[in-house]
Amino acid sequence: MIRIAIVEDERLAARELEKLLHVLRPNKIIIEAHLENVEQAVQYLSGHKPDLIFMDIHLGDGNSFEIFDRLEIVTPVIFTTAYDQYAIKAFKQCSVDYLLKPMDSEDVEIALMKFEKLFYEKESPDFNALHKSLNSIMNVDEYQERFLVSRGDRLSSIEVDKVAYFMADGKALYLFGFNGDRYLFDGTLSSLENKLNPKTFFRINRKFMVSYQAIVEMHYYSKTRIKLNLQPYHPECIDAIVSQDRCAEFKKWLNK
Repeated sequence: MIRIAIVEDERLAARELEKLLHVLRPNKIIIEAHLENVEQAVQYLSGHKPDLIFMDIHLGDGNSFEIFDRLEIVTPVIFTTAYDQYAIKAFKQCSVDYLLKPMDSEDVEIALMKFEKLFYEKESPDFNALHKSLNSIMNVDEYQERFLVSRGDRLSSIEVDKVAYFMADGKALYLFGFNGDRYLFDGTLSSLENKLNPKTFFRINRKFMVSYQAIVEMHYYSKTRIKLNLQPYHPECIDAIVSQDRCAEFKKWLNK
């Protein structure tokens, strides 16, 4: 039996993957865990060692590579990703397989065959090389210049220098322009982290990604947190507080 953990923040995607795995390997796999974010994955994998992990790169509370920063992972991983062809080369070079969404049965079958070869030959992928390769790719200055947004049935394309901040509200994500307009944006804060220039934008907490130009005033909210006054003002901006775990990095960002 192959013991599998699925790290995926979209429950429907996780269920579809589980169904597909049972079809491809009937009576040969056990899904040990569905993990929806970095914290759940770290907690589970610190005490369990499945035979295989299916892992989405972008999770609700951050990038899945944070898991590798906090734990030594030797279990083979099949990543599910929307990275471009250059990043895919990095996965190949490091002997870690990948699946581009949406996944089909043929892709999953090939990935499983590669895993089975690794599993039976007891080979372990070079995660350090993978991490370095992806970091070098993600640091290339190719950032998104325009964002397609909507308000009601109307669509607009907003240039990045006109974006003040992004705010998550439940499952919705809103883009706020410097002109005070608010638009619905189809995406997540996690997906934006690699699309925005890190010199200009900073994710202060789970709810806000802010532009440096949008920060009007800052003051200590507590000994370990900083509260921001943003422009344009919005009543929900009372939550624009730099979280405790991001404060040190935020100060470095301001001092660059």
